Amino acid sequence: MSRNWFVLGALATILVIAAAGIGVSQSPPSHAVGRQYTPPWYIPSPEVPPDVVMQQSGAIGFDPFVNDFAWNTFVALSWPASGRFNGVPDRQNVIGGVAPGTGEGTGKRPGKPNGPTVWETFKDTSDIYLNPPTAPTPFNEAELIPPACKDLAAKNPGAGERTMLMTSKTSDVLRDTRQAFTHAPLVDLNGNLVWYEVKVNEVYYDYVVKNKYYDSRNQPASGIEFPMGANDGPGIGAIRVKAAWKEIAGADDAKRFYTTTALTYDAKSGKCEAKLMGLVGLHVVQKTAQFPRWVWATFEHADNAPTQDEIDDGSAAKKKWSFYDPASSAKPNQKPVEPYTTPVQVVRVMPIHNNAAAANALFRPAMATLRDDNVWQNYILVAAQWGGPNMSDPARLPVYAANTTMETYLQEPIDDPNSPHGCINCHNKFAPTKDGDFQLRKAWPKAPAEDKAIAAQSLALPGPR
Repeated sequence: MSRNWFVLGALATILVIAAAGIGVSQSPPSHAVGRQYTPPWYIPSPEVPPDVVMQQSGAIGFDPFVNDFAWNTFVALSWPASGRFNGVPDRQNVIGGVAPGTGEGTGKRPGKPNGPTVWETFKDTSDIYLNPPTAPTPFNEAELIPPACKDLAAKNPGAGERTMLMTSKTSDVLRDTRQAFTHAPLVDLNGNLVWYEVKVNEVYYDYVVKNKYYDSRNQPASGIEFPMGANDGPGIGAIRVKAAWKEIAGADDAKRFYTTTALTYDAKSGKCEAKLMGLVGLHVVQKTAQFPRWVWATFEHADNAPTQDEIDDGSAAKKKWSFYDPASSAKPNQKPVEPYTTPVQVVRVMPIHNNAAAANALFRPAMATLRDDNVWQNYILVAAQWGGPNMSDPARLPVYAANTTMETYLQEPIDDPNSPHGCINCHNKFAPTKDGDFQLRKAWPKAPAEDKAIAAQSLALPGPR
C-alpha cells in the first residue's frame, strides 16, 4: 500500500469516534440558544470522493475508513441528477429530494424521492459493447432502446420517470435477469424476476472508447489498467455500478423503496413492458490510487432477507421481507428452475461485518435528518471489500462479501482461490488481464473457447448449484 494510508481525514476521524459510542447529531434547533449552533457531524455532499481518506489506523484497521468512503460515494451517486448532463448532480437538491415545504431542486418536485439519480445517468455497458463492435454513442446521448420497446416508449411518455425522461438522456431499459457468474435468476415473493443493469461513469467510458477496447481485438493480452482516483491527483477514477431491481407489486410498500418506472425487455421472448421497479441491491466498484484492485462496496435494501440468527431468535417472523417467507419450508438459497415463478427463499449466510454495521448506524439516521421519509435510510452497506496493491495478491478484507440479490447462490464462506466467493477473489481469478472487469468480456468478437472454459469452471466450483 502507498504511504497515503496516513493522510489525515477529519470526517473519517469523526466516524471512528462515533462508532465508539457517540451518536449522530439531531436536526438543528429553530434558533441558537445561548451560543453559536454546532453543525451536525455529517453534511451530505454530491461530490464523489476520489479516494479513501485515512489516518494511522493502529488497532482499528482500515475498514472504518473504507466504509466511510463507501457511504460517501453511495450518497453522491444516489444524489438527484442534474437533468442536463449525464453523471452530473443537481447541486440545488439533496439525496432523497428536498422535503416538502423547504423549496425545490432545479426542475424537480418536492415531496418524493427525486430521480433519476446520478448513477442512473451513467452509460449502460450494453450500449458500449456492441455487436458488431463499433464506437458507442457519446456519454451524454440517450440510452439505446431495443426495437421491441420503441413503440411502448413512444406511446407511453407518461408511464414513469425512466420513460418520461427519455429525451433528457436518462436510462430507459432494464435488460438482464441473470446473476453474475451463476447465470441464475432470482425470484421474489410475488413470483417476479429481479432485473439487473450495469452502468459506468464517464472516466470508465472515455478510457474504453479512447483505447477502442469495445472491440475485443484491441484489448491487450498483457493487461489493462483503468484510471485511478486520487485525493492529490486529477479527481475520481473509473466507477462501475450494478443495480438489482424488483417489481413493486402485491403487498409491497413502494414508499420504502427508491422506485422508478422502467421498461423491462426480455430478449428471449422479445417482450417489453413498463413496470414500477424498486431498488433492492447496488454494487459500487471504484478504482483508487490507494486501492488499485478497486473498492468493492455493496449495498442492499434493509428488507431483503434475514440472517439465520434472526430466523432462530424469531425476529425474522415479525418483519416483512422481499425474498424470505417465514411460513415457507423451502430450502434457502436454491437456484430456481423454469418457468421461474417460484420464489427463492433467501437467507443471508454471512452476517454484516461489525464495521459496516457501525457505519450504517451513523449514515442511515443521517439520511433521515434530511427528511423523515427519505427512502435512502432503508438501505444498508453490506460490505466494502478491499485488497492489496497487486492483482495477483489473493488477500482481501473483509474476506467474505456477498449481496443477497446479486450473489444469492455464492454466499458461502469458501476460502478457495479457485472459487468466485467474494468480489475480489472472483474478479481477479476470472478477469486478471482485464483489471478485474467482467464488462470488458462483453466486447465483440467474443472468444467462444474462453467463454466455454469459464462456464465449465463455474459448474465445477464449490457451493450449491
